[in-house]
Amino acid sequence: MSNPYSNKKKIRGWKKQVRKINYWKNYNLTLDVTKLHKSQRDYVKVAIDPWHRLVKRNPPIWYNRLILEALIEIYLNWHKTLQESGEPFYLKIWLFDHHFINSQVVAATGDWIVGYNNTFIKSNEARTFTFEKYKIHNFSLENFQWELHVEENYFYEKIDQISEAEINKIKQKAYRSGFLQNGDRYFAIKTGDVWIGTLHTLY
Repeated sequence: MSNPYSNKKKIRGWKKQVRKINYWKNYNLTLDVTKLHKSQRDYVKVAIDPWHRLVKRNPPIWYNRLILEALIEIYLNWHKTLQESGEPFYLKIWLFDHHFINSQVVAATGDWIVGYNNTFIKSNEARTFTFEKYKIHNFSLENFQWELHVEENYFYEKIDQISEAEINKIKQKAYRSGFLQNGDRYFAIKTGDVWIGTLHTLY
């Protein structure tokens, strides 16, 4: 019996796939100011089928570059709107590597600024952004400051009801561990990198 959640079907019609990027970009190009004022946050995920399903899959690198171009356009439009508001704001591109399809533009105001600034742990690896890998045509990525963070998957001893045997296996893979305020122990396993991009203020 085939897996109903499988996402391995061969992709056909690449011209149509490229058009999907444009539809998605144009739909999200304008920041929803009303939503932002109400919830103090807004974001755009790469919701393009068949890549962004329950079981996600990564597109080829040339397609990722087209998505990144669209993310940049969305970011710049949102940046202009937020600057005109005159209020402090958080606006970043979260570029996931290697789970690229999880990449997104994230905006926040008010109390959510602090929360989003603490979403990811900074990496202690001394690596520079892979400009050549993500080279695009519509904008220079060097106009952004890129900081390397860690993508993590969390396991909680009490919430997830992890057995001692499972804990020992997780410990071997864990990037770090600690305790929550309620005393529950957590384990974080590194699953990839997240490059967080911020437009240089002098641009």
